Amino acid sequence: MKKIISFITIVMVALVSQSFYQKATPSTSLQNGKQTYETYCMSCHMENGEGVEGAFPTLVKAGNLNDKNRLVKIILQGMRGPVTVKSVKYDAEMANIDMTDKEVVDVINYIRNSWGNKAPMINLADIAIAKKVVVKGYQPY
Repeated sequence: MKKIISFITIVMVALVSQSFYQKATPSTSLQNGKQTYETYCMSCHMENGEGVEGAFPTLVKAGNLNDKNRLVKIILQGMRGPVTVKSVKYDAEMANIDMTDKEVVDVINYIRNSWGNKAPMINLADIAIAKKVVVKGYQPY
């Protein structure tokens, strides 16, 4: 009888814990990414991602968003050195942003799928890989 009660208890705990688990969906990631963008990125790259020419690069239809490894490094480690976006040269520095890996996933998914951009969604495993990858031409802050 004790074994049956123990088994039922374990099953009940497992079922209850699964009811609180919510799998991230693309729309959830984009919604969370928008909030993260508004918190950390919007003050420089502006509400609609247009940036400030000569100071902060645009994120609108920006082809330089394809390299997810570079984006992870820019967000988590900052960047320095020249970058050209849509034929406009920028040579300002960007300090690193203190975000969780989940926030990085969400904000990258949001940026890469807003303002005319379209790119595959990334996940937490991509962040772990990107932290280890050497990105050619990238200079941390």
